[in-house]
Amino acid sequence: MSTSLLHKTISRVRWELSMRYGILSDGPAIKNEVLRRQRNQSPIFLNLGCGTCAHSDWVNIDFRGDGITTFSWDLRNKLPLDDQSCDVIYASHVLEHFDCDAARKLLLECRKLLRPGGCIRLVVPDLEAIARAYLLSLDEARLNKLGAASRHEWMVIELLDQLVRHQSGGEMMKYWSQESVPEESFITERVGAEYTHARKFCRTKPATKVAIGNAKSVGKFRLGGEVHLWMYDDFSLASLLQDCGFINPTTYKASESSIKGFVNFHLDTLLDGSVRKPDSFFIEAYVV
Repeated sequence: MSTSLLHKTISRVRWELSMRYGILSDGPAIKNEVLRRQRNQSPIFLNLGCGTCAHSDWVNIDFRGDGITTFSWDLRNKLPLDDQSCDVIYASHVLEHFDCDAARKLLLECRKLLRPGGCIRLVVPDLEAIARAYLLSLDEARLNKLGAASRHEWMVIELLDQLVRHQSGGEMMKYWSQESVPEESFITERVGAEYTHARKFCRTKPATKVAIGNAKSVGKFRLGGEVHLWMYDDFSLASLLQDCGFINPTTYKASESSIKGFVNFHLDTLLDGSVRKPDSFFIEAYVV
């Protein structure tokens, strides 16, 4: 067995033991990293559900960390940190993967972790913008405007697919796997780099299939973290944040923030200034 394959195998086994049984968990490592930064008098910035968007100035946490730049942790569980130990918490395209009760639980946990004056910044798909784009595409399709039928087809997928899919990638990946994607510039404008990167990978490749009639397989997939379990607009998320004890929920552009120096981390923007996830809205709220 090659060294790289052995390392991957060990990492996989370690992750399984951690997530299933709590053995060899990254919990102590997360806490030690926060303590190290506190000793260095560095601000404690948590990046929850970071995926591939990690930054060295942040404590990066994801369901499946790489063991190098990102710690593994199931955010359905209490984070292994002391109350009022963090200055900023950031989570991009995380909250919609939790049902309503679990989302509230996570936000209450974040509220406890933040120091007085601390800030949470959330990025989620913008339900209002998606709904308005869908209705516009429907109106234009009814008028037989050029390309409107294809835009309407895409907006139905964007609105529904991640809520209802039973297999990885769902209808979205099938659409992106076509030899030629209709109204591609429209999709690129709405989805951004996520589409352009995925398109390179999935072009002309058949989507992964699952036995739809197998309830166990479907249930395991739907509880695996890929699907969306709820959606938000700025009004509903601001209300939820206030219910969880945060104050002054405020929406920002991707390139704006009340967090000093945030835009320089390029978590919501790419180096060229474009928005990483343009189908989103960006909201911050605070702790007193």
